[in-house]
Amino acid sequence: MLPKSILKKAALAIAVAVAYSCSDQVIPVESSQRTVANTEASNSTARTGSSSSPFNVAVGAPIEYTTGERWIDNYTKDYASQSKTYSIKADALNKILSNKKCVGISLAYAQDFQKKLHVLPMGVDSDGKIISSRMVYTQNGDISWKTAKCWISNYTGPVQSHFFGQNTFQRLWANGNADVVITYALDDNNNPQLLLAVATPASPSGKVSAQSKFEDASAACPPACPK
Repeated sequence: MLPKSILKKAALAIAVAVAYSCSDQVIPVESSQRTVANTEASNSTARTGSSSSPFNVAVGAPIEYTTGERWIDNYTKDYASQSKTYSIKADALNKILSNKKCVGISLAYAQDFQKKLHVLPMGVDSDGKIISSRMVYTQNGDISWKTAKCWISNYTGPVQSHFFGQNTFQRLWANGNADVVITYALDDNNNPQLLLAVATPASPSGKVSAQSKFEDASAACPPACPK
């Protein structure tokens, strides 16, 4: 049997190696003026997949603003000290949605190494498979795919992600391309929800644009978990 001192050194080396494998530099987000591809609507039918699949372009629907506000209040009462919103740039979402196989976006909860909550956008095909990419967007800067997976595994909440189909983003951008503001919420059954609205110069929080409705009704994981 190896001496205890050697075993301790080996255990420490393994721990350091695991931490290093999940670490990565955050790359500053690059600004872009790309617009939403109008061809997405014409291609959506071909990417819808089975009507019984939880992963198709039609997943997601608006909810009334008053309902959304109540759900936001529910979240605020339970998580008063935590962030209330998370922003994703339109060009980052557009890049994901422009993939011909993509039927929508999974917004995955993730926790970085400082315990800060993030929502990572990832494309999903009609078979429910995540479309991998070299880099993953965060509102603080892009991270590697490997780091994104580590952050997602750090999160231990009851809901892991929310899937929104392509049509959700077409509705959000009906009046033009704009960054998307995600507001954390808890519905009347205490289930986590992500409420989507667009940011404008007059309303960077997205609240003005959402005064009639929020985008919601996503497919939550579990049970609808992308692979």
